[in-house]
Amino acid sequence: MSAAFGGPVAIESGVAGDGISLFTPAEDMERVRLLLGALQPGDTGLLRIYRPRPTAAFAPRDAALAGHGAALAALAARGFAAVERRTGGQLAIYDENALVIDLVAPHAEPRHHVLERFGGFAAAVAAALCDLGIDARVGAVPGEYCPGDYSVNAQGRVKLAGIAQRVGRGGYHLGAVISVQPAGAVHDAVAEAYALLGMPFDAASFGAAGIGFGGLAAALPNHLRALLPVR
Repeated sequence: MSAAFGGPVAIESGVAGDGISLFTPAEDMERVRLLLGALQPGDTGLLRIYRPRPTAAFAPRDAALAGHGAALAALAARGFAAVERRTGGQLAIYDENALVIDLVAPHAEPRHHVLERFGGFAAAVAAALCDLGIDARVGAVPGEYCPGDYSVNAQGRVKLAGIAQRVGRGGYHLGAVISVQPAGAVHDAVAEAYALLGMPFDAASFGAAGIGFGGLAAALPNHLRALLPVR
């Protein structure tokens, strides 16, 4: 266990038989926001792993860009529900071909150890992918969308997962979006939206692990248990 991660958390489903979330993208975001705002040290947090509905998660700074309105309209026409993500970074677009991890955990001093949590969480995601035969590594690849130092990639060439973190008074939220199966609709949506927003994107950096959802969903908690108590 790591002092940086606090805990404990309980695994919650909230998914249909195919693993797809029972909630809308806005409801998924709001549930995390409400839980994080209410957490106190000693509470039990949440670990949830699910396949999301088509989502366009805009970061706060995206709204200041000249092409924001055009990107909103283009993504809506493609069937991606726009939501506001409360973390940093840039616009993230994903659908049911991805797995989302929401880890909302109590912590007595959540503003401490922020970078350690980023690193440990990203390493756990990479380790779960490695269990399934993927040469997964932590680090950004050139031209990736929503770039981050703690992205998870395949062979240093293709982005597989983005990592985000938000800190509250009594805990933190770590989130990941993992590209599990190829998603042409997402690729095309990213290319169009990023062009409209004037943000760089190299299509060669976009890919997927090409593995089963069930195996990855089962492997992830095993590695997260090394970081904090998972019930």
